Amino acid sequence: MKRLRTLQESPATTVIFASTLVAVMGVSLISPALPAVQDAWNITEAQASLLLSAFTLPGVFLTVPIGMVADRIGRKRILIPSLVVFGLSGSAIVLLSNFEAILALRAVQGAASSAIATLTVTLLGDLFTGEKRRTLIGMNAAILAVGAAGYPLLGGGLATLSWMAPFVCFLLGVVVALPGIVFLEEPSDTGTDADTSIHDFVTGPTSMRPYLVLYTAIFGIFLLLYGAQLTVVPFILANSYQYSSGVIGLLLGLPAVMMGLTAMQGDRLLRSFSSFQSIALGFTSYGIGLVMVSVADSVYVVAGALLLFGLGQGLAEPITDTALNELAPDEFRGSIMSIRTSVLRLGTTVGPPLFVGVATLVGYTRTLLVGGFAALLVGLGWLVVRSTRTRPVALSER
Repeated sequence: MKRLRTLQESPATTVIFASTLVAVMGVSLISPALPAVQDAWNITEAQASLLLSAFTLPGVFLTVPIGMVADRIGRKRILIPSLVVFGLSGSAIVLLSNFEAILALRAVQGAASSAIATLTVTLLGDLFTGEKRRTLIGMNAAILAVGAAGYPLLGGGLATLSWMAPFVCFLLGVVVALPGIVFLEEPSDTGTDADTSIHDFVTGPTSMRPYLVLYTAIFGIFLLLYGAQLTVVPFILANSYQYSSGVIGLLLGLPAVMMGLTAMQGDRLLRSFSSFQSIALGFTSYGIGLVMVSVADSVYVVAGALLLFGLGQGLAEPITDTALNELAPDEFRGSIMSIRTSVLRLGTTVGPPLFVGVATLVGYTRTLLVGGFAALLVGLGWLVVRSTRTRPVALSER
């Protein structure tokens, strides 16, 4: 393991954080531009939304093979080409005159984005350890939250100029790849045990239960985030409060801000709570926030509930990354973190149609209420199980 260094002494860390900002562009930058794309191409709303689905779906299936290859040949050899492919495939969309070809390029870009999202967190686990690792993973989650909050405003503004303008921004991937060639280090522990496969590890004596718990938590986090917070809540704000898209965008930025502030305190959280407890508290906070929005009759209550969303996200999401990194053997970290990204993408893909489908039957408010109670029960249930066990399964060794 590399000797710990301060952030100022590690240009590689700057490249990793910049890569995280690149990976999160794919959805949040384009979402507000969908109406402009629809008008420019004279297509339906459903067809325009395929720009998002085509981006997220490949990651469900391709991320794990990419992670296994990264374990074999090295992180840098996958990350740098992925940044270039992300930038070129995304920006080349402005040159096309066929919508099906655009969707194909979005699929290629989505696969590259999944590789980037996997390897940034993996590299932080490879290059750092202990408190520094937990701090940097928290910072990485905070940077992701900043991008998630800021890119919709940037994408919406650029789309007023032209539907193509947001897509040009994807060239940032190529820009980040250039210093990455110089400053990124290949962890010495990767690609050194070619005779041992991930299959041997999974079927060996090591308990898989902590990994399954963490992957389940990750799926639940992103199912709720994309299905409830980013899909159902905007409809409630528009239909019940008659807010404009601009106001809705500002309100939806509140959870991202709170999530970032909370994620920055990840190391302090893990001094007071175990990983398991922090994740359970995250689901509890998220559930309370969802229930509050479903029964709220005031924008101030809604704003407070949205802050609770962000608190829950900050308590749960970066801690799952930290726990997985601390559990994973060095030679399999890429594969283990790639499964995390694949499960994450599955949650983001399934969440919106699931919650909208339920809402067509019982309405948006009741859907949010049910989702909130489900998250609350999961969080409280995990806390009870944790407190009643004499020797709980640890999610991370600290």
